[in-house]
Amino acid sequence: MRITVFSDYICPFCYVGIETLQKVQSEVPPFTLEWKGFQIHPEYPSTGVPMEQRIAQYGQGRYAVIWRNILSLAEGIGLEMKPPSVLTNSLMALEATEYARDQGKEKTFSNAVYQAYFQRGQNIGDIDVILALAEQAGLNPSEVQDHLKAGTYSARIQASHEEARAFGVSGVPTFIVGPAQIVGAQSPEVFVSMLKRVAERGLAQ
Repeated sequence: MRITVFSDYICPFCYVGIETLQKVQSEVPPFTLEWKGFQIHPEYPSTGVPMEQRIAQYGQGRYAVIWRNILSLAEGIGLEMKPPSVLTNSLMALEATEYARDQGKEKTFSNAVYQAYFQRGQNIGDIDVILALAEQAGLNPSEVQDHLKAGTYSARIQASHEEARAFGVSGVPTFIVGPAQIVGAQSPEVFVSMLKRVAERGLAQ
C-alpha cells in the first residue's frame, strides 16, 4: 500500500500526523510513505516572522487553543514539541529534502529538520542551519549548498504543488491512499481505521 503525504516543515500538524502514521505502522497493512513537499507560506522571509506578530494577528486566546490542541496530539504519541519562535520560509528545507531523497537519506534529514524547528527552535530558513542538519544526516553540506544555489530541485517542489492541486489538496498534511484522503493530524485510531478500510476494500495501490 502506498501513501502519499503532502506536507510542509513549518506545519506542526504535519509533524504530528507523520509521526502518528509511523507509530501505527505495526497495526495496519504494510505501506510505503511517499513524501511531497508543499510550501504553505512562500511569502514568509527566510529571516522569519516573529511568533509574537502572528499571535497579535490570531489573538492570544485563539493561539493558545491551537497550540493546546497540537501539544495534546503530540503528547498522545509521545512526541516532544514546542511552538517555534519564528515562522520561516521552508523552501530551502523542502529542496534540500529532495537532495536527501536522491542520497537515500530523506527520512533521516526530514526528522532532523522537524526536530530542529519544533524541538530546538532553530530557524530552518537559515542556510547555515540547513547545512548543519544535512551534515548531521550524513549528507555532504557543500553539495547541498551547491544544489540550493543552482535551484536544482525547485522544479520538483513545483511539480508537487501541481500534483497536489490535481488531487484537490488545499491544506497540509493531506495523506492520499487510493481514492481516500486523510486530512490533518488525526488520532492513531482514525489512521488505523481508515487504512484498514481502504486495504480491505482493495482500493489501495
